[in-house]
Amino acid sequence: MICAVLASLGLTACDDDDDDSGPAQSNIVQVAQSNSNLTTLVAAVQKADLGTTLSGTTELTVFAPTNDAFAQLPAPFNNAQNINGITDQNQIATLRGILLYHVLAGDLNANELNAQAYTTQRPASTGINDNTVYISKPAAGGVAINGNTRVAQADVDASNGVVHVIDRVLLPPSQRIPEIVVARASASTNPEFTLLLQALQRPAASALLTAAANAGANLTVFAPTDAAFRALLQQLGFTSLDQVPNDVLVRVLQLHIVNNARAFSTDLTNNQTVATLNGNVTIGVNNNAVTVRGAGNGNTPANVVTANLLATNGVVHVIDRVLLPQP
Repeated sequence: MICAVLASLGLTACDDDDDDSGPAQSNIVQVAQSNSNLTTLVAAVQKADLGTTLSGTTELTVFAPTNDAFAQLPAPFNNAQNINGITDQNQIATLRGILLYHVLAGDLNANELNAQAYTTQRPASTGINDNTVYISKPAAGGVAINGNTRVAQADVDASNGVVHVIDRVLLPPSQRIPEIVVARASASTNPEFTLLLQALQRPAASALLTAAANAGANLTVFAPTDAAFRALLQQLGFTSLDQVPNDVLVRVLQLHIVNNARAFSTDLTNNQTVATLNGNVTIGVNNNAVTVRGAGNGNTPANVVTANLLATNGVVHVIDRVLLPQP
């Protein structure tokens, strides 16, 4: 009746509010195809046979690495031409697993992404956590994933979800924390954890090593380099790690382990106090530089020289000074 009256007055305000006369939105694959910075991703999706998955009606959130992000990977995953040339089925399966690690269920805009863990569409491997991504909301703003990856362009809408363009390819973890330590200790060039490994292999530290190897753990480890341990030995007047008493060594190692928390550098804030297995450490953040200081380090903190080494059971930050507990 009201519409009829309005019509008689020459007004047409009663159009269906739900009528969308605009063009239909592109699906996720079409969104990627329309972006010249995502040509490598498009090639990867086609090679991994994920086009149907990403263009269907199921709502998805996709973190889309740029061409420059793919270029950081080793061949044959570093550009569209090399990806198009892949014929090895194992490599195709690897590529598929990597791509599914970038996909979440549901349509989640940036403001709907919470600082928490999200299970991806990558099938989980038996016995290890290799299908989870970790979102951070840094104090400076934006969205970070697994600590090192940033959302460069958020909220590109698609008919079946949303695309967030990112500056690095997300790689699912494959090693537990001790395996990362062993790999870096045995590196053919510039091994950096030989003394940390030696410390963890001391019988007195066996409980810590066992905890760090627990597949179900969720740990943050500040891992001192060999240079850091050598500086501490010199400070103590020792020439070998074997000279450090067991109880002292264990207390020092405990100060480097945060239990039940996977704290990426993008989760840390300036002057934050973090509880370890042996008291608190103090975090410093200046722009993107992160430091950590134990009560026994005085005014000289350790610098995080390599952040966010993702493990299946935690995260490792490489530091250039051994953290010391209260004397």
